[in-house]
Amino acid sequence: MTTISTTIKQDLEIHRKAIIQFLETEALEGFPSNLADSTYHIMTLEGKRLRPIMVLMAAQGFGVTTEAAMSAAIAIEVFHNFTLVHDDIMDKALVRRGTITVHEKYGVDKAIVTGDAMLPHSMGLLIKGTEEKSAVLMKSFLKMAQEVMEGQQYDMEFETQEIVTVEEYMNMIRLKTSVLFGCACEIGAILGNASIEDQKKLYDFGLYTGLAFQIMDDYLDTFGDDTFGKRIGGDILLNKKTFLLINAMQNANGDQKARIAKLFDEKDEEAKISGFQDVFKEIGVAKIALDKMEELHDKSVEAVMSSGISEEDKRKLIELGEIMLSRTT
Repeated sequence: MTTISTTIKQDLEIHRKAIIQFLETEALEGFPSNLADSTYHIMTLEGKRLRPIMVLMAAQGFGVTTEAAMSAAIAIEVFHNFTLVHDDIMDKALVRRGTITVHEKYGVDKAIVTGDAMLPHSMGLLIKGTEEKSAVLMKSFLKMAQEVMEGQQYDMEFETQEIVTVEEYMNMIRLKTSVLFGCACEIGAILGNASIEDQKKLYDFGLYTGLAFQIMDDYLDTFGDDTFGKRIGGDILLNKKTFLLINAMQNANGDQKARIAKLFDEKDEEAKISGFQDVFKEIGVAKIALDKMEELHDKSVEAVMSSGISEEDKRKLIELGEIMLSRTT
């Protein structure tokens, strides 16, 4: 990976500030007034805004200004947060990004309706001011939305599925997480009147980056440090089928499988976390995860480098992907 430039960091900060300003001023225009408080609550939580930034940067690569691409970028952010509202209900989560979740603050019923209202609102934002491109934009968006729902269902099914293969897991995170990154980049390209070929290349950049991003999230949950944005070992305590656990089960010998089975029932939280960390290190799943991330990153670079955007914009997108994979939070 290359050294991250000061320019891209400055660009990201400018994009974030523009996104936050739009969220606080124009994003909820026309939204049901009696759902504005709960929606504003989830939309203004502290976050990296990676998905809308991808829309803006991809669009910029084809000559579209931030102002012209902002509504579509926020559409992606509203959709993403709609899924978080419903995910938190299903997970019975109390906290999201250090703040009380929507259903805990406003009640489950209002949280459900809030999410329901955010979905059509995101579609309206997507085509606002770009009605002449509405058909192709909506085709990309609706395909992504259906895939995200499919991925979420797979994720829930995995909770009770005894054996999950690496291939099944990769397909699940592709659907639940990565297609939204791909769609964000594709929408930016569509806004810039990019060729079908370049739309596909930008989509692939986002898709591969999103896959690597999710595996990094799994990795950091086990091997992150104190700067990670959530408790180390949270997935371990839930016996969640992550990339690390699935690969460990697939590569473990008889003794290691027995230890893992015993650790599933371990009641001492610290013993459980350290026990899984030890067996993961023995099996070598940390290296498997890091190697997979590198492979996916290389594919994302290949996709964007073969596109028709300028060399400077190629560099910025590649550096964005590297920032996402070098994070500790």
